[in-house]
Amino acid sequence: MRRRDLIAGVGSLGVLAGAGGVLWRGIPVGDEPPAADAGGDEDTEDDDSDGPIVLETIDATGSEEGTIEVPNDGVTVVMFFSPSCGSCQALMPNLREASDQLNEEYGDDVTIVSVTSNRSEDELREWWDEHDGNWYLGHDPGRTLGVTYQVVGYPVIIVIDENGEKHWDENGVINPRQIYYGAAPVIDEYRERTEAADDADDAEEEPSGTDSEGEESDDEGSDEEGSDSEGSDGEDSEGEATDEDDESGDSAENEENEDVEEAETDD
Repeated sequence: MRRRDLIAGVGSLGVLAGAGGVLWRGIPVGDEPPAADAGGDEDTEDDDSDGPIVLETIDATGSEEGTIEVPNDGVTVVMFFSPSCGSCQALMPNLREASDQLNEEYGDDVTIVSVTSNRSEDELREWWDEHDGNWYLGHDPGRTLGVTYQVVGYPVIIVIDENGEKHWDENGVINPRQIYYGAAPVIDEYRERTEAADDADDAEEEPSGTDSEGEESDDEGSDEEGSDSEGSDGEDSEGEATDEDDESGDSAENEENEDVEEAETDD
């Protein structure tokens, strides 16, 4: 389970309006104003429009007090619920099973959070333990996350990628297999994008390394040529010295012969 700073959003739970992926900060469906606007906080969405939604998390089993961001640097599975909702209670064991499987297979690439706007933290913590929650428990009194993703009713599960795009959603009591296969393809795509980006970074670094190797090879070649030149010069010098020695020897022999001839003539 990913331990990063974020806040779990709570919101109206239920059927997500519209089909297909909706970018975070999407336009609400229908003529009714967003719940955040209806509550009088008209500037909240504008203030956060350039960044992720920050949600508070509660200190509970599998959760820790702090904040998380949606979206974050992975895939987020969000369950919108209400403690008084019977279907939400029935969904908890199924989400627990799917959560265990997703965390085992994908680790930190997935974040799972259940979000509500109802009840006090103490009441939520008690409800959480009663229904075996074991992942992030988020509290969003302003229902910012639910409004952003146009959630109505409960329970609703949505899957959001690292760019804030919603790829999958389902309402009602669904089985663990449905939850898993709603999230797994999105996480696989996220991993492919991440690996492709890493490969591109590696490819950009390779040319500089190749140039350095080429320069080193050139330097080695120059050194070898220098050694060959020195060797050739040495051999030539030795040859010249030998020739001079031979000439000196011949001159000495000639002088001796001349002395002998002169001596014989005198005799």
